[in-house]
Amino acid sequence: MSEQARAVGDRIAGVLLLLVAVAAWWLSYDYTSGFGQTVGPGAFPRLVSVPLGLLSIYLIARPGVNQRWPERAALVRQLCLLVLLMVYAGLIQPLGFLPTALLTVTLMIRLFGASWRQALPFGLLLTLGLYLLFEFALGMPLPDMPGLNG
Repeated sequence: MSEQARAVGDRIAGVLLLLVAVAAWWLSYDYTSGFGQTVGPGAFPRLVSVPLGLLSIYLIARPGVNQRWPERAALVRQLCLLVLLMVYAGLIQPLGFLPTALLTVTLMIRLFGASWRQALPFGLLLTLGLYLLFEFALGMPLPDMPGLNG
């Protein structure tokens, strides 16, 4: 692949990521916070969209850093990761945060090459850590599992 083709590909990716960052920032204002909530649910998308936007602008301005295209196996893992994140977004409301995050995080760990024996305990630890961070440290309520909300 020529350097000019890599530059065009990087710029296209940069523009698409910039659009995602702007959309996340814009749509985050539609999220309403509960009474007495210290940090509203829109804070996290805004927090992520700022570095995403800056890095995408850098990718547009200075393309061609990558010297090779990922191999097929890496592209398949990336596609599986995107599908997994879409499934997560669709299941978090009906199933609640804990089971959905446990499934997603464990499968993500597996996608990066860990065995089931490694993925399950670390997926559980990461899920519990995320729950504690969002629910108690940041004061952002997460969707409950069905039947647990009183």
